Amino acid sequence: MTFEEFFKKKRIDLAAFGKAEPALFAEFKTHFELMGEKSFDHTKKYWFNKLRHQYHLAPEIKTEKPQMVNPLAEQTVTESLLEAQPAEPVRKVGFVPRYKANPAVKTPNEDKKEEKPPATEMSMDESPTEAPAKPVYKPRFNMKNIPPKNEV
Repeated sequence: MTFEEFFKKKRIDLAAFGKAEPALFAEFKTHFELMGEKSFDHTKKYWFNKLRHQYHLAPEIKTEKPQMVNPLAEQTVTESLLEAQPAEPVRKVGFVPRYKANPAVKTPNEDKKEEKPPATEMSMDESPTEAPAKPVYKPRFNMKNIPPKNEV
């Protein structure tokens, strides 16, 4: 970015600033060339607001694009542009796993579903044929392993 473009971006009229304060203008120009855009902006940022008020650069007037008189021609132009653009495929919304699960490995929920036989009525005298399931979690600390305290 050049010195002129930098001051244009800051909306400061460089010609008026150079005529009114040539010493400060020359100092700014040499500092900009030595430092570069970012360092100059950082070190002189408190000057820019005051200079912008004194030497305000009017915003550029943007010209509007010409209106087409023939609406039929405009319609054909827009239709041809729409036909030229390829249709984008619709993306799926939601979570998609990165890897597919191995079908040989069963999840714990699937194991539970397969182990449960269909519900049949049992009387109180009958005991279940299957052994009770082993608990998954086994605590490290067990009260049975601690010797009893000797009371005095």
